[in-house]
Amino acid sequence: MKNYITLIASVLTMTAAAQNVYEIDAPSVPREIKTGHLKMGGANPKGERIDVNSYYMSMAGRPVVPVTGEFHYARYPAEQWEEEIVKMKAGGVTVIPTYVFWSLHEPQEGQWRWNGQYDLRQFVELCGRHGMPVIVRIGPFCHGEIRNGAIPDWAFTKPMDIRSNDPMYLGYARKLYAQIAKQLEGLYYKDGGPIIGCQIENEHQHSAAPWAINYPGEPTDYTAASYDSEYTKAGVSIQNEKINTSELGEQHMKTLLAMAQELGIVTPFYTVTGWGKAAVLSNEAIPVTSAYPYNFWSDPVPSEFMMFKDLTQHPDYEPVRYNPQDFPSFCAEMGVGMQPIYGRRPIVTARGAEALMLRTLGSGANGIGYYMYHGGSTPLMPGDITSYQDEPMGMPKISYDYMAPLGEFGLEHESYRTLRLIHSFLQDFGDRLAPMEVVLPKGWEKMTPTNRDDLRYAVRMKDGSGFVFMVNFQDHDTLRHDMTDLSLRINLPDETLAIPQKGTFTLPKDESVILPFNFDMDGSLLKYATAQPLMKIDDNGTPHYFFFAVDGMKPEFVINGKTYKPQPGLKSTFAVKSPTGRVKVTCLTRQQALNASKVGEHLLITEAMTLPYSDNEVTLAQMEKTQFDYILYPSKQGFKTQTVFVNKEDIKPKMEWKQHTNRRFTLHFDPTIEMPHVNEWFLELDYTGDVAMAFLDNHLVLDHFYFGQPWRIGLKRFPQMAKQPLSLYIRPIKEGATFLIDLPADKQPDLSSGQALKVNSVRIVPQYKTVINLK
Repeated sequence: MKNYITLIASVLTMTAAAQNVYEIDAPSVPREIKTGHLKMGGANPKGERIDVNSYYMSMAGRPVVPVTGEFHYARYPAEQWEEEIVKMKAGGVTVIPTYVFWSLHEPQEGQWRWNGQYDLRQFVELCGRHGMPVIVRIGPFCHGEIRNGAIPDWAFTKPMDIRSNDPMYLGYARKLYAQIAKQLEGLYYKDGGPIIGCQIENEHQHSAAPWAINYPGEPTDYTAASYDSEYTKAGVSIQNEKINTSELGEQHMKTLLAMAQELGIVTPFYTVTGWGKAAVLSNEAIPVTSAYPYNFWSDPVPSEFMMFKDLTQHPDYEPVRYNPQDFPSFCAEMGVGMQPIYGRRPIVTARGAEALMLRTLGSGANGIGYYMYHGGSTPLMPGDITSYQDEPMGMPKISYDYMAPLGEFGLEHESYRTLRLIHSFLQDFGDRLAPMEVVLPKGWEKMTPTNRDDLRYAVRMKDGSGFVFMVNFQDHDTLRHDMTDLSLRINLPDETLAIPQKGTFTLPKDESVILPFNFDMDGSLLKYATAQPLMKIDDNGTPHYFFFAVDGMKPEFVINGKTYKPQPGLKSTFAVKSPTGRVKVTCLTRQQALNASKVGEHLLITEAMTLPYSDNEVTLAQMEKTQFDYILYPSKQGFKTQTVFVNKEDIKPKMEWKQHTNRRFTLHFDPTIEMPHVNEWFLELDYTGDVAMAFLDNHLVLDHFYFGQPWRIGLKRFPQMAKQPLSLYIRPIKEGATFLIDLPADKQPDLSSGQALKVNSVRIVPQYKTVINLK
């Protein structure tokens, strides 16, 4: 008997040792949420309010987690704005911030342009038409990789101290604000319009742009007040120096805010740059945050932006000039993409973007924002090849693709659907998440970016309910491994919750996940799930919750005391009884979830891009394929795939590609050809080289910095190609190019001859479209 007991004890000890048990304790005292201390808030004509407390924003009385996605109207053809706004909405963006670039609107002193792609009013009206609120970022200094940070060249000729309370500078700033106010009259939230917020200045007393007016070899002269020159930085970073002119910076910000309000730019809330000791506006504006794990201004090393912490106490790029516990943590510039410069071309992966945002939400962010969410093309100066883009920093002259979720020509990058997983979650469950406080495990502060053996996790919880956030990804680290034999213990006031109840789970390498616990589903209690919540729909009167399984993690649901272990997929649906009737649950595969979007009360699953112009009709668009497959639920077909053929076979448009020298090429193609169901024609140029440029009408129209992917160009905006060829020039990569450190191993060029230049293939690719009715 003694030997038997010893054996059992030994087995139990070995079982415990085989598990990696991670614990977290609920806070003994709930977090205090302060109200009434911020000078923010406002109502629309319907009486609906936007309010801000110390922890989250509410709209019409409901806590929200806004998803802001930057899109610069002046960098995109006006006739294509509406389609792109709809794409952003379909991607889960709920607010569009946009810069108003001074230099693009007043290129010559006193000569204003607000027409065409500079028509700010038309852009905001289109956003309003599609239910997309807007934040206008009015400068005067914007940066945005625009020449001089969008301060016009002619301002350099004036005897004034820019970005200060110099009376002459304030006089020009007032003229700018007056022009903006005139364009936006009647479009504010208080008027029933879409403008809900406004940003004053940008990175004041933190960062600046190099003046484009300089001489080769001259030390950089930055667009900053003369008294701030010693503090000025070229990028987003930590500022540890004491800023002796902080009072002057705050006075300038207050002056700009008062000026904007006096001229009629009045919104429920204002924002300012919060990171790196930038000047703020006391309690009159939300200091917004940022994180750029992949950037061109620092060495490519593992960052701390995949590490959980409490952002409401320790913002990224701290120290800061505000008390973070007085404001909600709103991130406005999250680097899910990055603009390349000539010498550096960092590549942000979709998994990296997902991990960054999941970590940020788990760390307490109650607003998430992307810079950029949609790329664009910066116009050239009229009649010149000189660029409005920030060439002194090594930018392309035109391309501002930014590797954003939606690129320079409106095509999806992989991160678009990956991030939509998070946005779908926030759309339906953000009101629950927003009031939940951050809880970190013991020893979180000892974690480092190079630690590959300990689980990275945090919990957001309130009243015993919450979400577990886990990340097994690290930027600039390819040596991570699967986290196996994991078990969570959440110590709540009335119980200790084990996830899972029995056994363990695995969090595979590069995966990130959100797991719910004590999650109310219309009266049914989901004790926990090892699958991520995606969305909820009204299934003909029955609440229907959709989750998805992380690849390599088996889904398990414990609902009303009963355990369910569905096989992920469309046949996984099960029903449980609730006090109000019943609730349905479906656990999709990750791939199905990536292809899923919510339109009205419908789930739409398709590989095609979805453009929901209304809740009743959706346009589908996809490259090359004439067969559109989709699942629309609920519908008569249920989860059965429906198919639409737009053509019997793929169109092979006529084109002529000629090579004239080893670097010069021409393409003859007519993009004005009208063909049924063709939404757009794309030139796909698969090449290996350094820089590619495209010319029309003796002007540079596009450029591209090689980073290992084909260059895809939307041709709809170039109707003149019907009469003349597109001329291209490609420079070879030279041995020793500094950007080679950013390219993946499989994209490294063969430089055995000292340089590399090769056109691998050239194609004209049609993007087809069709319309499906949801009724």
